[in-house]
Amino acid sequence: MEIVTENATSLAWIGDAVMSLAVRKHLLSLGYRKAHVLQQKNAVICSAKGQSVMLNIMMDEDFFTEEEKTILARGRNATIHSKAKNATYKTYLEATALESMLGYLYLYGHQDRLKVCLDRIIEIGDSL
Repeated sequence: MEIVTENATSLAWIGDAVMSLAVRKHLLSLGYRKAHVLQQKNAVICSAKGQSVMLNIMMDEDFFTEEEKTILARGRNATIHSKAKNATYKTYLEATALESMLGYLYLYGHQDRLKVCLDRIIEIGDSL
């Protein structure tokens, strides 16, 4: 495992952007063209609640590698001074964990694994 020097919230910030971009690209490929519709559908998948649900499903599937589980744990233990408007603190930390792991994969160049994770996230997100 690489020595990860970034804190979990910085990784989450990157992971959130990567996930949002991937979801929006997916929605465009499905034929959604209106900006407000894209934003509404993106918000369902990329919300703290949606990300928490996805994380728990993927954890139940034992989807993550040991390396990824380490980053997820860092994300769950992040110091959060505020939370999403419509999420519990626990839900927000779970979302931060998933975003941190995606940020880690992106930042450290694990593009193949990032694609696999994003594909699974989008697959789950389509069912939300």
